[in-house]
Amino acid sequence: MSVDLHRTAFFDAAVEQYLLSTSDRVLGEVTRRRAGLSGETAVPIAVAVALLARARDDGHSALSLSDLATEATELARELATEVGADDCCAQIRERDAAWWRTMLEAVPSVVLPANSALASPLVLHGSMLQFRRYFDAEQRIAARIHASLSRSEPTFRVITGGPGTGKTTRIAALLVETLEREPELRVALAAPTGKAASRLSESIRLRLDAMEASPEVRARVPQDARTVHRLLGYQPDRDRFWSRAGTPLPYDLVILDEASMVDVLLMDALVAALPVHATLLLVGDQDQLASVEAGDVLGAICRVAQDLGVGNPLHDRVERLTRSYRFEAHPAIGNAAAAILAGDATALAAVVHDTERPDVRWAPAPHDRAELLSLLVPHVEACLAAATPAAALTALDGFRVLCAEREGTWGVSGINAEVERWLRSQGTVITERWYHRRPVMVMANDYGTQVFNGDVGVAWEDDGEMLVHFPAPEGVTRAIQPARLPETQTAWAMTVHKAQGSEFTNVIIMLPAKGSRVLGRELLYTAVTRARQQVLIVGDESVMRSAVSRTVRRGSGLEALLRQATCRESATHG
Repeated sequence: MSVDLHRTAFFDAAVEQYLLSTSDRVLGEVTRRRAGLSGETAVPIAVAVALLARARDDGHSALSLSDLATEATELARELATEVGADDCCAQIRERDAAWWRTMLEAVPSVVLPANSALASPLVLHGSMLQFRRYFDAEQRIAARIHASLSRSEPTFRVITGGPGTGKTTRIAALLVETLEREPELRVALAAPTGKAASRLSESIRLRLDAMEASPEVRARVPQDARTVHRLLGYQPDRDRFWSRAGTPLPYDLVILDEASMVDVLLMDALVAALPVHATLLLVGDQDQLASVEAGDVLGAICRVAQDLGVGNPLHDRVERLTRSYRFEAHPAIGNAAAAILAGDATALAAVVHDTERPDVRWAPAPHDRAELLSLLVPHVEACLAAATPAAALTALDGFRVLCAEREGTWGVSGINAEVERWLRSQGTVITERWYHRRPVMVMANDYGTQVFNGDVGVAWEDDGEMLVHFPAPEGVTRAIQPARLPETQTAWAMTVHKAQGSEFTNVIIMLPAKGSRVLGRELLYTAVTRARQQVLIVGDESVMRSAVSRTVRRGSGLEALLRQATCRESATHG
């Protein structure tokens, strides 16, 4: 068998076994061909690019050489028995980080060191391998933070804290204080999603009412927070933003809520659009799941700030709120969250098995469909009993099934399918995609209809006309024809990622049958803290314990860049 056929067999098998995606494989092979590689470097370089692409798809903006070595060896072991793949497996099996560095450095047409004046698709920055696009973005973010901290009055700050710790109250107080001192200050409020922006606007209004802010100050506070895309003027036909380095935003202060959900490329775009003098305030929960796309900007900033300690410029610009007022009435939820963050599986088990405090409970994975439905049906029936679209939306807000994964029996698709199967058995007609009382989640922003990624509505048929109703102010709804909506998905269940920035009265968390690449304490913490009153964790207890014991730390070059920059700054002023 020729070298090309060996390589084809290797990648075919990797895709067939879902170890690599088709796009991972294509990117690796295209990079190899463009570089004209055919000798001993051909397979390692193609594999390195494919694994880096897989890491990016998993949310990492960088892949350490040690992780590259480990993942390449695991890939080779999985494919060792595949016909024709053994030769390629032998080339990458049991290689250490030093070997991979030597191999990558031997191909400057593909990989160059970070300090090179030339361009290449990949960058080797210390021990981290990155696509150049992400390396450049993290360089610009770190440079902006460093420049902001270097000013006599720093123009960068962070407020971080868990759910109910008073982050929005702190924002409102800061706005009042700042606008009373600088009445002409131009302020923008932003959030990653339409739902998060809407919640921020409403929360700020409520806090200002409680603070009895003066009419003059209230008039200067922005009435509507916007998505980051809308703030920057996203132009979908050109796939770029109107506001950027040459055409900066017209604001002196930009406050970004739910900052943990913002990926590295979007944060780079926001930073690029800020005027030189403008202050950026990031607000969010550093312990929550990071963004769906690659990067962990807020987490990286907060970790570096904490590690560097008091007296370091970055540390002194990060304010941490620790007391959760939300969970004082339901302390078991707070105790569960604390146990998860501490990585204490035994403490979490004690909480979920405490029968005197049923706020957080555990149930074993259902053995059959009847057991599963016994958990879901009472909540579904509450939605079916609603007499109006507004009542149905209220019922939906009362519970949510959160899944770690999209696919599989205990994933979003499996749970949605089981609920709809039960609905059919009860006489609900589901011959069409749209059916009466179907909950839907919007999967993309649409400024024409003013619905945004993550918004949840309910389909409602009245006099033969099907409309989708979304929440609106004052307890009413806003109805839109299904044909006018962007992509939607049934939302009896949703992923934990999609639930970020939301709260529900009761939450059911469906753990996968076994551990997965995404399941760790960050995901479990995020899921548990979506609940206001009750949490039910469903799954094998060993999977729950494993999740608590495992942290899914994203690979990032930003941490190293921030450490370098802020340590230099600290030394300068020390």
